[in-house]
Amino acid sequence: MKVLFYCCILLLFANLLILVTSVKLKDGEYVCSFNLFSKLHMLGNVATVGDYYDFCNSGRLTCSNDTATYLNLNTNFTSIVYDDISCYTSLSNLDFTNVILTPNIIGTPPQVGVTSYKINFYSCYDLGFYDVISLPTREVHILNLIEPLKTNITLSSLSLVNNIEMYEYYSPLKSFLFPYIINDLKHNIPLNVMFLYVSNVPNFTYINPSNIQITLGHGFDRESLLNFEDLTHINRSFSLMFKVLDGSIQFPFKKAKNCLSMSITTYFDTPNDYIDMSNIETQLIQFSNVSSSFSVNGNLPFKNFNLKTKSFKFNNGKLNSIPFFQYLTILDLAENQINSALGKMGDYGSFNTLLLSKNNLTGTLDQSYCSLSTFDFSNNSLSGPIPLCFACFLPYSELASSKLKTKLIGNNFDSYTPPSFCNIIPNLKSNGNNQYILYGDYVGTSLTTITSTSIYWTFKNYTYFTGTLSGTAPLVFNITYSEIGKSFFLFTTPTPPNVTYVEQTNDSPNHFQFIGTYFNYNISTIEIKIGDRICNVQSSTFYQINCYVDNAFASNEKDLITRIKVGEQISQITITPYQNNTIIPCDSDCSNGICYTNNGTCIGCPSNCNNGKCNPTLGKCVCNSDYIGSDCSIPLQYLTSIVPIISNSEGTVQLFGLFGNVNDGISIEIGGRNCNITFINSQTINCTLNGGSGLVSVNVTQNGYTWFKKNYFNYIIPIQNCPNNCNSDKTSASGGGGTCDTNIGQCICKNGFVGIDCSPQAQETIIPISNSSVNLTTGVSKITNEQTNFEIKVIALLEIDLNGNTVLNHPLVNNWNIDENESTKQGQYAFSQLLDTNKNCKVVTIIEEVSKDTQYSFAGVNFLVFANSLKLTISINNYTFISSLNSLQLQIESLVSILPTTTTTNKENSCKNDESSSNTTSIDTSGITTDTILNYITIEKNNKIFTGRFINKLLSDGRPTFFSSQVVNRNNESLIIGLDLSHCSNCVIDPDFSVLVSSSFKTTTTTDCEINNKNNWKIPVAVVISVVGFSMIVLISMIIFKKHRTLIKVKVLTAIKLTKR
Repeated sequence: MKVLFYCCILLLFANLLILVTSVKLKDGEYVCSFNLFSKLHMLGNVATVGDYYDFCNSGRLTCSNDTATYLNLNTNFTSIVYDDISCYTSLSNLDFTNVILTPNIIGTPPQVGVTSYKINFYSCYDLGFYDVISLPTREVHILNLIEPLKTNITLSSLSLVNNIEMYEYYSPLKSFLFPYIINDLKHNIPLNVMFLYVSNVPNFTYINPSNIQITLGHGFDRESLLNFEDLTHINRSFSLMFKVLDGSIQFPFKKAKNCLSMSITTYFDTPNDYIDMSNIETQLIQFSNVSSSFSVNGNLPFKNFNLKTKSFKFNNGKLNSIPFFQYLTILDLAENQINSALGKMGDYGSFNTLLLSKNNLTGTLDQSYCSLSTFDFSNNSLSGPIPLCFACFLPYSELASSKLKTKLIGNNFDSYTPPSFCNIIPNLKSNGNNQYILYGDYVGTSLTTITSTSIYWTFKNYTYFTGTLSGTAPLVFNITYSEIGKSFFLFTTPTPPNVTYVEQTNDSPNHFQFIGTYFNYNISTIEIKIGDRICNVQSSTFYQINCYVDNAFASNEKDLITRIKVGEQISQITITPYQNNTIIPCDSDCSNGICYTNNGTCIGCPSNCNNGKCNPTLGKCVCNSDYIGSDCSIPLQYLTSIVPIISNSEGTVQLFGLFGNVNDGISIEIGGRNCNITFINSQTINCTLNGGSGLVSVNVTQNGYTWFKKNYFNYIIPIQNCPNNCNSDKTSASGGGGTCDTNIGQCICKNGFVGIDCSPQAQETIIPISNSSVNLTTGVSKITNEQTNFEIKVIALLEIDLNGNTVLNHPLVNNWNIDENESTKQGQYAFSQLLDTNKNCKVVTIIEEVSKDTQYSFAGVNFLVFANSLKLTISINNYTFISSLNSLQLQIESLVSILPTTTTTNKENSCKNDESSSNTTSIDTSGITTDTILNYITIEKNNKIFTGRFINKLLSDGRPTFFSSQVVNRNNESLIIGLDLSHCSNCVIDPDFSVLVSSSFKTTTTTDCEINNKNNWKIPVAVVISVVGFSMIVLISMIIFKKHRTLIKVKVLTAIKLTKR
């Protein structure tokens, strides 16, 4: 009874379900369906609900509300007429399968067409196109023809249709002919899709399809291929697929535009010449089953691909080699019997996709193919090792398979497993907005499966992937390579390495293992130093670092300061060798000290060392060279220039330099006198000074620190004396030798008087020529005349400390190079060198010819440089001092010598200089004094007088200030002068030089010697430049020819002529 009860309940539930899901058609469509199903003998298969048939759940009819929307008729070869289906008013799809069709099956005017948007004919009989297919039908599909169409297809019958699509799924090559498609149009039609199995290529006039697929069966019309020659009148973007099922053809295409893709499957005949593709505008071209004869002497039969063509496929042909493609990014030359050695990818073009499978390629697979995103080299004869960009991501087992391996198999490679030295080191960084980059030397291929927390990775090339994070970013990302079974833990937030334990490994007592987190897989980014010894990193992961030291530690070495640097992040611990170390971090910030991690104790410097660094061993700050104090906050002051006052008067002194913003207890003494401060800032001090005279020292005290500069302040003497009072007591037709300009202490000579003191002029009119030369290698300048030789050598640059001791010596001899970049105008010749131990410092020597008398003004002093003078400029740029209290000394050596005499006739010997007292060298330095603005030195040899003049002012950072001159060294044949300069970033001094012939000079007769052009004798002087400070020093020297001047002939000893620019 219970079973019967449950069966009744189930039956009742089923009937209720049918009632709920069943839909009753409206009367007209219900009657039509009753008649149609009765005709087809299918009424018995339709369920009933009450007193009506549920056609909508019959499987043949789909309904929406009370209207049929889909009708599927499989009639088992029963004939269907128009009246059988005309009653349906809202069909979207109408399928005929195995139906015998009547000519007017879907309605012939004036009949109303069957109202179905899409009509599909599957394996139907008696199908033909008799009239215009009317609306609302927009798509007609014909599938699997089983007999010829009863009519050809006219395009006018499709004038209201969007798509005409023909498909052959089973046997496309029929024994019968496909229909012809006839263009009988008079105007444009909206036909958009043409998938045709036909016997001809239609004329494309009045149609603009976006998708064309034409398949020609046997017996096709070959002349219709001419319709493919010019496709430029299709004025919309379109794709073309063309296939010939039977026979071969000549290549028919010549012009096309707006073509997105062109896919051709057919046998092609051998062309007579290369086919020009320049007018076929398409992005993608594919050729399949082209036949082994489609080539030109074994070469690809195409030339001049259109610039818009980016993808090219050519399969099933026969080629000798791979050609070069300039603009392609995708190339597929699979199955072409290519029998040649594979070169580098650059030999063929620049691709992101390259498919070369199933050829006979030999040689090796070059590293250049690593940049490919898609590739296939399988089934060739390639040998050697697989490039690491691929090999490192192959399965470790020879038996295992992977997508990557399938693209390489079928060759003769050394191995299909990763080599032992593969070292995959991925790195991770964030670009913001949840965008990440996975990068490294090798991080995978397009076939590599990479998984990680909430990130989908996209291959870009073998060196990096990009990914987008969905959700919240974790602190550490787990990056897993599925094919090789490796995982990496990576992080993007800068985090110092966290060491928790250090132990010695069993391999050797000198090997250490650091355990912790936030390490790195890239050992080149890791540095470890234990005490004073480097621990050489052997391997590393996120959790562990293994390293070793070269030499063992002593048994008493304990709590060694150890620094672990990973990238830019540094951690510090202490360890004791030869025991296990548990790391106890310090509770507070110990960045300015040392954390002793054996017990977590911090020993440190002041909280901030400002302009210095903490020495944790000493527990104090080590200041930079320009700062002092326990926290390196007090700057060292220095002076760059001083504006003095007149002797024995009262006035305001100005001091310029660096004095800082803290000026506690500041006082200034000048020559032992207090200078009362009236104004001060970080760069300027004004103070009032009363009385004093001469050259005195300066003391500046502040912040408990005293700065001292000896002989730095020179009182102004308003009335200047001239040398020898300009010989004003000499007698001549015009009176005395000259008058004194007491403003600067310079003589103004009368006619017949020359030189710094207006001495009488020599009476001889025949003067021997002097020649100058420069050796490019040594930097030595020479001036010679007969047997007399003068040399100038810039020999060294010294750094001098406050006590006058040399702390650095920079030799300059033999290091000069010609430097055209330093020559800025015509008549300049430049030489330069960089210091070996002070790489930022450049020393430059410039020789310049002064072509006309020129008035100069320097540091408030006006003076004249005569025409045909030679000006020498020496600059020292960007010198870095060991201490801000040190100065520089530039050593320039000047030599005077007599050249050896060659064997000559007695007449030639008479040309030698007279071996008398005039041949000795006389040096006078009495003109070097602090009492005059202009200082002088003279050198006389063989009745030729050299004079050097030095203005006792320089420009220090653009401001005039005093400097003193002094004799540093002298002997019988040379002289060194010292110029003591201030601390400045840019120092310029301006001496000048002249040479005159003594009034006692006599020449030989023209019968004894060759008479040359008139020219004065010249001799240079050595100058030492002393500068306190940094950056740039310039020495300017001028050799002036007063009377009977001619241009110096400059030649280069290395046979390179210095031409004027």
